[in-house]
Amino acid sequence: MPAKVSLKKNPKRNPLGKVFAGNIGALAVGLKYFFDPNRITLLYPHEYIKLNKGYRGFIVLIKEKCISCSSCARICPAAAMRMLSIKVYNEKLKKYMIKKYPVINYNRCIFCGLCVDVCPTEALYHVPYHDIVYENMNDMILSLEDFQKEPENIEFKEGIPVKYYFDESRGLVKTPYMEELEKQGEKEEKNQKVEGEGEKGAG
Repeated sequence: MPAKVSLKKNPKRNPLGKVFAGNIGALAVGLKYFFDPNRITLLYPHEYIKLNKGYRGFIVLIKEKCISCSSCARICPAAAMRMLSIKVYNEKLKKYMIKKYPVINYNRCIFCGLCVDVCPTEALYHVPYHDIVYENMNDMILSLEDFQKEPENIEFKEGIPVKYYFDESRGLVKTPYMEELEKQGEKEEKNQKVEGEGEKGAG
């Protein structure tokens, strides 16, 4: 005989209770981190992140190196780069020609750096900062002239440089940059001592 199929009815749940429980859970998490002495919030501008070398900030064009290959515009995943046709005078051919140069829209740019990496002549490069305020969105669409200039880097007049690192027991940890430098110096000294002792033992 075929097995009998029995359908179980799921009890109806009140959606308001689910929402209420979710809100209580969110408040509990907030209270937990509110009283946690190990804060990870960046108190900008009283604190600012000390950036590492090679940081991918704003992009600058070296017009003389550009060969109009359009690789930067084609590879851009956010369609932030487009090619602009400009009439230029060719000294060798003694006539005017149309040449294409890239311009950028920072409303779209995600600072992935693919355009810089793909450029065969290194006509694009990063500056190591991107903390710049624009008054309107139109200013974020650069002209060819502006794309060749490094944006003004306004130095922090106040504030403490900080670094973030990941700790297995505490998670994300914020520490003053000078303390981080001191820790790195201590680690390097220990490593040098261990290497020196190893060389002595081998000798």
